[in-house]
Amino acid sequence: MPSLSAILKRNAQSAQELLAVSTATNPTVGVFVGATSGIGEHTAYAFAKYTPYPRIHIVGRNADAGSRIVSKLQTINPNAQATFHRHDMTLISEADALSKTLLEQEQKVNLLFLSPGFLSVEGRTETVEGIDTKMAINYYGRWRVVENLLPLVEKAAESNENARIVTVLAPGNEGPVNMNDLDLKNNYSLSNVNRHFTEFNSLAVVRFAQLYPKIGFLHAGPGFVNTGIAREFPWYIRLAVQPLKLFASSPEDSAERFYYISQGSPDYRTGSHIIDGSFKSLKEKADERGYLTPQLQETVWKHTEDMFKEALAKSSN
Repeated sequence: MPSLSAILKRNAQSAQELLAVSTATNPTVGVFVGATSGIGEHTAYAFAKYTPYPRIHIVGRNADAGSRIVSKLQTINPNAQATFHRHDMTLISEADALSKTLLEQEQKVNLLFLSPGFLSVEGRTETVEGIDTKMAINYYGRWRVVENLLPLVEKAAESNENARIVTVLAPGNEGPVNMNDLDLKNNYSLSNVNRHFTEFNSLAVVRFAQLYPKIGFLHAGPGFVNTGIAREFPWYIRLAVQPLKLFASSPEDSAERFYYISQGSPDYRTGSHIIDGSFKSLKEKADERGYLTPQLQETVWKHTEDMFKEALAKSSN
């Protein structure tokens, strides 16, 4: 992995390169889903910092946090146009509502950054649409937004501008999934759900990169970052992990790294990338073990589309 100083240097250089394309009449558009705290929030700040004329959409459930973040973005960069969208990404209907708004407001999207999530030790908990909340927020909701907004990301790519989609999760945990119970309605456990949503994200990244060769698709691990994602844990678990924060990266440093792979570095401009928090590629290992086959890609995506249809049918009742 490049040193932090090298990353900072490259990010600053990318800002100079953007002067030619990011203008008042052609702003660079970033959509940050799950950005009212943690990695998404701070990566949005980095986007505002390095982009001459950014147009930023912050998506989350906390309106107070959203208002605060929008104000800070405009302080970081007075040229920034920032908007908060209140949506719950555990619901496919909400993902569609967000997408409809963005399709009406934007002509392109340069960066779609997906980091919604929470940590919980609870068992299967279904949304009103019949999907487990962990599966919904870590996979189904994210990729519904991707599917809907791909035409806008493709528009950026066709103009030879940066066009990337980044899903922040847990690469490296790819592996065998239950083909007879892909949504884990009958075989739910914390280890199974983590395996399924990790595998599904990596399969989607590889599948869509083949369909859209001018766009960069990344499944990226954050490493150990000091964020508030463990807030859903019981108090005794939160207390136990407190000492580990001494070894965690700050959200600001993590944001510089995520901006680097999302916009700063040309290495991720196209293709599929499955990388850990040190930018080490994990794709080859998963591929060698048979976890990324074309058959798996299509089987899981067909299942995904079926889940979308079932969820929307339930939400309309």
